[in-house]
Amino acid sequence: MDFHQLIVFVVIALLVISLYKEWVNPALSFFGAVVALLLSGVLDPGEALMGLANQQVATIFLLMLITAGIRSIFGGGFFLKLFKDNLSPRAFMLRMMAFVSTLSAFLNNTPIVAFMVPYVKDWADRNNHSGSKFLIPLSFATITGGMITVIGTSTNLILLGLINEYGQQGLVYSDFVYLGILVTLFTWAYFYFVGYKLLPSNPPGIESIKGHIKEYIVETVVFGGSPLVGKSVADAGLRNLKDLFLVEVIRGDRVISPVAPGEVLEANDYLYFSGNTQSIYKLINEDNGLKIPKEDRMESRGQFNFTEAVVPANSDLIGMRIKDSDFRNRYNASIVALHRNGKRVPGKVGGMVLSGGDFLLLLAGENPRAAFGERNLFLISKSLKVFEKRPWWIGTLGVLSFATLVLGITGVVPLFTACLLILLALVVGKVLNLVEIRRHLDLNLLLVLVCSLAIGVALVKSGAGDSIAHFILSHVQSLGTVPVLATLFLATTLLTALITNAAAVSIMFPVAMSLAQITGIPSTPFFIAIAFAASGDFITPIGYQTNLMVYGPGGYSFKDFFKVGLPLTVVYMVTCIGFIAWYYQLT
Repeated sequence: MDFHQLIVFVVIALLVISLYKEWVNPALSFFGAVVALLLSGVLDPGEALMGLANQQVATIFLLMLITAGIRSIFGGGFFLKLFKDNLSPRAFMLRMMAFVSTLSAFLNNTPIVAFMVPYVKDWADRNNHSGSKFLIPLSFATITGGMITVIGTSTNLILLGLINEYGQQGLVYSDFVYLGILVTLFTWAYFYFVGYKLLPSNPPGIESIKGHIKEYIVETVVFGGSPLVGKSVADAGLRNLKDLFLVEVIRGDRVISPVAPGEVLEANDYLYFSGNTQSIYKLINEDNGLKIPKEDRMESRGQFNFTEAVVPANSDLIGMRIKDSDFRNRYNASIVALHRNGKRVPGKVGGMVLSGGDFLLLLAGENPRAAFGERNLFLISKSLKVFEKRPWWIGTLGVLSFATLVLGITGVVPLFTACLLILLALVVGKVLNLVEIRRHLDLNLLLVLVCSLAIGVALVKSGAGDSIAHFILSHVQSLGTVPVLATLFLATTLLTALITNAAAVSIMFPVAMSLAQITGIPSTPFFIAIAFAASGDFITPIGYQTNLMVYGPGGYSFKDFFKVGLPLTVVYMVTCIGFIAWYYQLT
């Protein structure tokens, strides 16, 4: 092993640990890894930046914008018509999985899950079922549905970009469609007959709060003659309190939330604090002008405007302390509690550092959704219903967009060209505007993709990919080609469970390419193996963005994913390896 190979292995090991431990934002972890490879001489600047000129990376972003446009056209009306209240839980789950799997074959699955979570939770709440019975199936159905086509998941597109970059034999839609449909059908059947029983029945986050509201919020009143009357919140010393913060003021029939530092307090104002409840009682005992009201109004005042949100994997908020994020001003909402790994995180909310997949319970202002960006925070409590009346031809535009996308997938027209035409039509048709395009562009994701491709280059250039391939062959080649394929599949599956699918496919691509070259076997079966393995993360919430998005709203723990995902992973692996070996005649 030479110096450059050693550097590559050390950098990748540190990257995996950083992503697993969540030391920093994932994009920064990838960026740091590439900088280390640059400084050590493994990569030159051109190789580090080659992903910026990669057509498949550009296609991923075009598909994200197209998904946003088509979602805007059709809204949730079709979903509401398709899923009636008289369905049994299993029937609803099966119909929902079929619906999202079909969509995911043609559209980016992350926006689909963001769009669907509120509707799934709403249906579950209306029919007295736990949302946790349906959210993991929602995520897994989009994952397997995305494997049906070359554009259904970013994993496939990154793989295509690497294949084109190294002049390997290209993949076509038939390489994905048959196996993709097969594993999708198996996933539906698994959840209908087995998985549904293994899923937990967790109470909804908001309902849990309503049942224990005094654990989260303390009600106080500014009594007549209080020294606080006439003072602003900041002047009264209520802005930067230790271990708690002021989330809402009730003045008569008026609700003031979030509370500005300059808000002037009046007699009989009701102030609601969240955080360490013992701290507010200590504050009151110090005779600072507040007291606990004689009559508890929290039950009689009506519902608090609670809502729920999830921090996605590539959010700018990851790694930031809540008090440093200007959260209340950015989102017109205050964080009441933070849940991670299915449990409430104790302590002062302002001092907590946000991570991907964090589930936030918010006390929101009148219009929180208008302030929530698609990239940095997914608001998932309310179903988004579109009431805007559109011209008759907008629906036709949506259908034509789908048709053009199919032409791109099947190779009738170049996929990149098809995506550009669709985006142009959506902009000309005023379905999307420049402001919405900027909002949907995820620069963190761009950094992850570009850096992932650069890491793949480093593995090839340094010979580290060859070394891994030789190691695999030295242990299993004597057993035959299928065990070699199975070892590659298993290694990719374990890697994607710890880090992102984009990184997993980029790291394993050089290994797959080397295995094909050394054994003299066509590369296609090895490439298909790492594509399906990198996307097939069913045992952890961290390997795939959609798993993280349902992690908090479902109240799941790591154990829940492992319990329901392990049997599916075994079935998925056996199905994929068996089909690839048969289809490409490896036996």
